[in-house]
Amino acid sequence: MAGLRKTWKKLTQGWFGYIFYAVLGIVIAFLVNQTLGFALTTDLPVVAVVTSSMEHDASTEINHYQWLEKNLGYNRSYIDSWPIATGFSIGDLPIVQGSGNYSVGDVIVYSVPGQRVPVIHRIIKINPDGSYMTKGDHNPSLLPFEHSVKKEWVHGKVIFIIPKLGYFKVIVSRLLGGAI
Repeated sequence: MAGLRKTWKKLTQGWFGYIFYAVLGIVIAFLVNQTLGFALTTDLPVVAVVTSSMEHDASTEINHYQWLEKNLGYNRSYIDSWPIATGFSIGDLPIVQGSGNYSVGDVIVYSVPGQRVPVIHRIIKINPDGSYMTKGDHNPSLLPFEHSVKKEWVHGKVIFIIPKLGYFKVIVSRLLGGAI
């Protein structure tokens, strides 16, 4: 036991200790991500929110409620019954679960071919071909690709939010110019 303590002390002291802990942290994060992915049946179980497209603020009345009523005929009580009804903010950490069945109102995470970062938006309509129409609650209109999000693009739906835990990723992403 004394030999193990001595080895541990050597590994964790000085500049080598910083490297050791950084590598250990990366390995643990990778293992936790893989375990969550397996348990939640998705390849992307945790994502950090890096844009305000799902934020609820003073513009929510117009960009969310009025837009949905005008364009799709949805009323406020129907919209408020949806999961994650109050949206979320930059720096929040959504936990994502894979599913074979998604419904109007679900907040999904999907990857659009040719884009580097996944999108986290709400399903607002299921198209006749089975694809999804999505929209960010904060966005005043649909983005071009949101009219027909294919099922194979979807990683899963948001099942809950851990507030502010994703700020590290936001900071790193902004320092690298949005590269991650």
